[in-house]
Amino acid sequence: MKNAMVQLGLVLIGVSSVHAVKLLQTSTIHAKVYPAAGAENVWAIHGKDSLKMMSNDDGQYYLVTTHPGYWELRVNAKKPYKDIIVKPIDIRPGTEKDMGEFTLVQ
Repeated sequence: MKNAMVQLGLVLIGVSSVHAVKLLQTSTIHAKVYPAAGAENVWAIHGKDSLKMMSNDDGQYYLVTTHPGYWELRVNAKKPYKDIIVKPIDIRPGTEKDMGEFTLVQ
């Protein structure tokens, strides 16, 4: 019984370690869209994966990801504004990337 408890403890430590390493590799992408009401959605695209970025009322968008690599941002704008496509940006593990402010044009 004592041996089983030790093995269970080692398994729990191992699983916790794997999750801790993943948290260290988490990356964040930030962007701001002006005017805030002009953006329908902002998407981050990585290969065949696409993730909708979260937003607040001020037009600030963010995404937390564990997938390093090249990401493309797409701003789907409401009419009469035009969509914006940002060329792929390199996201490294454990980094925070501020894309700055995007101004929608008609």
